[in-house]
Amino acid sequence: MQEIKDFSPDKIYMGFPEELQPHYAYEAVQIFNDCGAFPTFVPFSSTESTDCSGIWLQKGDERRNIPYFAEKNEKTEHKLQKREMYKIMSEFTGYSSPWGCMTGVRPAKIVNGMFASGMNYDEAVAELQEFYMARREKAELAATTACNQDLFLKNQEEHPENIAIYVGIPFCPTRCLYCSFTSQPISKYAKIVDAYLDLLEEEMRAVVPELLSKGYKIETLYIGGGTPTSLSEKSFEKFMRFVTDIVNPADLKEFSLEAGRPDSITEGKLQIAKKLGVSRISINPQTMNNETLNVIGRRHTAEDIETAFEMARRAGFDNINMDIIAGLPGEEISHFTYTLNKISNMKPDGLTVHTLSVKRAADLKRDAKAEMLKHNITGEMLMAAQQTAKEMEMHPFYMYRQKNMLGNHENVSYCRKGCESPYNVHIMEEDQTIFAFGAGGVTKLCRYKQGENGKEREIIRSFNVKSVEDYMKRSREMAERKLSLI
Repeated sequence: MQEIKDFSPDKIYMGFPEELQPHYAYEAVQIFNDCGAFPTFVPFSSTESTDCSGIWLQKGDERRNIPYFAEKNEKTEHKLQKREMYKIMSEFTGYSSPWGCMTGVRPAKIVNGMFASGMNYDEAVAELQEFYMARREKAELAATTACNQDLFLKNQEEHPENIAIYVGIPFCPTRCLYCSFTSQPISKYAKIVDAYLDLLEEEMRAVVPELLSKGYKIETLYIGGGTPTSLSEKSFEKFMRFVTDIVNPADLKEFSLEAGRPDSITEGKLQIAKKLGVSRISINPQTMNNETLNVIGRRHTAEDIETAFEMARRAGFDNINMDIIAGLPGEEISHFTYTLNKISNMKPDGLTVHTLSVKRAADLKRDAKAEMLKHNITGEMLMAAQQTAKEMEMHPFYMYRQKNMLGNHENVSYCRKGCESPYNVHIMEEDQTIFAFGAGGVTKLCRYKQGENGKEREIIRSFNVKSVEDYMKRSREMAERKLSLI
């Protein structure tokens, strides 16, 4: 990267004394992608002053040095520098993020850390507003979510032997426009689905008994993907029977199934799931507007969603979550409130509200026709969803953020009291070991070690290969990776 001699007065530049920009600096300025103000990076050979970090921001003739913070903890030093970068970028652009300078994906986890240090609710809200410069409604959302996680976190602290099992089915009826998950149209793999299931069973049977022999207790079982119900009824029953033979549903606090796409749901599959112990399912409309469903590649209608929901109720499911997305192409606030009204009338037990995230692997990233909403409209949608959830007597119990989210907002899940998903709480708070099976699964071993400041949490990850073809060649290796952790 060459040093720039002639600075354009309309651009923003960031200088740093390294060949590559520090990752924390990149995180700080990435917040401003949404307003089209990502700076040009300018490496140089040495720092200009001992009282600054060596990093600077410049727009026009104004250059601002990032102060040097003499902190013993490097993480704290970087956090302070990110805050200064955010403040300067806000001045240069006139844009402020709803979450301020916060770049982490787990806001509630930050609040839980504040609670652990002795802060109360009001103090945590104030800290998010004052240090992170988050808007009050976001600070309160994070603090409220953290409060609703308290019993789950305390239970895990008392029972560190509790773990979760995730099983992935990487197939869907079709691939959605915005999707970046490990998921492929099932029609492409119809001839090898059963072979995939056989290898998945082998991987689970190689590992799960070993977990139990080591004293681990399986608290939750989560079947996701992809869309597990995209399997034929025959294959779905085969799959569900070996999973529940390996993991006893009677011992679980939660057994969740991503039914996801209504065009994959049948009465037969719902009856199989209910009979074999599934306690929570997700039926995910994303939107109740037929035109949008067609645009994003969902080959079903809003009416199909209502039919699938009614079937699930008749099958006896009393904990049904529904996912929607704020910021889908072509949708305005009126489209989104229409979706909220339709869902409110169905009376689900949970509502997960996602903000559209445009990822590199998604078709949406490459679709020139996809129109992105401005951050203020997305924010209005999320506030409308929060109000609708409140009217349905739901509370937030887990949340997370992602890169490239419209308006730098968040994903948040609401539910009726007693319908929380322990699996989702623990995966976001990273306080519980999760063993993941199938293509694209990510195992996270949570353990503690003694550090300078007392007991510190350590996360060790083991990744399954993402592609179906690679998994089928290397499934035994995936099992051995997990066995090496235990």
